[in-house]
Amino acid sequence: MLFSHPKDNPTSQPSRPKETEELARMISSAGRIGLNPLQRMVQALSREDFIRFMQKPVLAGAAIHMGTLAARSDASSQMNRTILFEPMGDGEGSVSASEGLKHAIYPLIKGEYATSTGNVFSIGRIDGNDFIMPDYAISKKHALIEIKRDTYLLKDCGSTNGTLLKGTRVQNKPLEIHDRDVISFARYEFAFLFPGSLYDTLMTS
Repeated sequence: MLFSHPKDNPTSQPSRPKETEELARMISSAGRIGLNPLQRMVQALSREDFIRFMQKPVLAGAAIHMGTLAARSDASSQMNRTILFEPMGDGEGSVSASEGLKHAIYPLIKGEYATSTGNVFSIGRIDGNDFIMPDYAISKKHALIEIKRDTYLLKDCGSTNGTLLKGTRVQNKPLEIHDRDVISFARYEFAFLFPGSLYDTLMTS
């Protein structure tokens, strides 16, 4: 028998809550959720109901670090290689707010298109990652976020352009992430927002 009803299989995994299933259907194959539906949601729901619906934190796009991408001498042979990103500097002028990036919101919930299982979310530029960021500054498999109980751990996967947590480069040892921490993957900066903080941000944007 190819398919069986959960009631017929006592060892099957318990189904996810209705809210989680509904949220999973809103997540694209790249692991993203639309900004506009979230904005409509905060207008329609109370803060408590929004938190109950979202359940998990998100990576919310915030800014782009200014700099240059190293030129590729032979584009045809290096199509699949990550390009080295050279930041412009450490001052405030080296970071630019990006309206487009604000639409990049990645919930820490497996979407319907997710190919991986468990509580580990991979970030990279190619298919097969949970969060796909199609940019040559992002490595094929750039970083991981793991959920252990109520703790969120960030690990770099030996990426070319690095992963930063609050301005500090993440090494092999996983670092714990907290609400409103700033995370950078190569040139892209994200805010790590718990549902309540996401609600507050959307209400004021």
